[in-house]
Amino acid sequence: MMSQLGSLFFAPLDAYPAAGMFTTPHLISLVVCLIIVLVALKASLKKSWEQVMKLTRVIAIVVTILEGVKIAYNFYYGYTWLDAWFPLSFCSLFIYATWMSGFGKGWIKKVGDAFIVMGCLLGGIGFLLVPTTSLMRYPIWHFLCLYSLLFHMLMIYLSVLYLWHRRVPINRYTYVYFSVYFLISALICIGLNTIYDSNLMILREPYNVPFQFIQEIKAQSQMAYTCLATLAYLIGPGLFAFGISAWLKAKKVNNQTSDFSY
Repeated sequence: MMSQLGSLFFAPLDAYPAAGMFTTPHLISLVVCLIIVLVALKASLKKSWEQVMKLTRVIAIVVTILEGVKIAYNFYYGYTWLDAWFPLSFCSLFIYATWMSGFGKGWIKKVGDAFIVMGCLLGGIGFLLVPTTSLMRYPIWHFLCLYSLLFHMLMIYLSVLYLWHRRVPINRYTYVYFSVYFLISALICIGLNTIYDSNLMILREPYNVPFQFIQEIKAQSQMAYTCLATLAYLIGPGLFAFGISAWLKAKKVNNQTSDFSY
């Protein structure tokens, strides 16, 4: 029985129909994930900053172990091309950021903090809404789908905790740390994509992106598409983080004013 469950949970590519995007499995999983994140946040917002740091270290260890399982799965079945296993997508930067933020000091910690407050929230929400990778290739109950959903829920969860505590300032200096971290990673991806004909960070082509105008830009110019994708990664998360930070600040001020009025 356990062997049969294991063979289903770690089934090879194309063994079963994929969950797909905007399908019933995707939409149900989206609702379930959002409920889980909201419940977890409601239970966690009163945690101290020291507890959040301990939680960051735990998450770093857990996602690293699960990423190792993902890599082992891909190599077991011979899926050795870079896109299948190499952890260097935009969201994969979360793994390294948790280690830098949770265990690092000085500028290393600042880099990790910056990605968590600026890159994770929009990145996590974006995947849950538009799951262009695992759900497009595997059934919803597959390890890779469940891991992807958990991974991106953790991105949202931890990012909101950091934003709520306001211990990491949302300012131009934090944005510089975020930008440098992303751009160095993007340059590595572009180099590897050129050498190995891969599509790390979706910087070479808009893989499964359901927006026709993006597909048309790629068809017209490879360089234009890569520049557009790079700018989207740089600008979108930063603006989103500034907006959420301002909203949370206003919400806290309103709550304090309301409490004072009593």
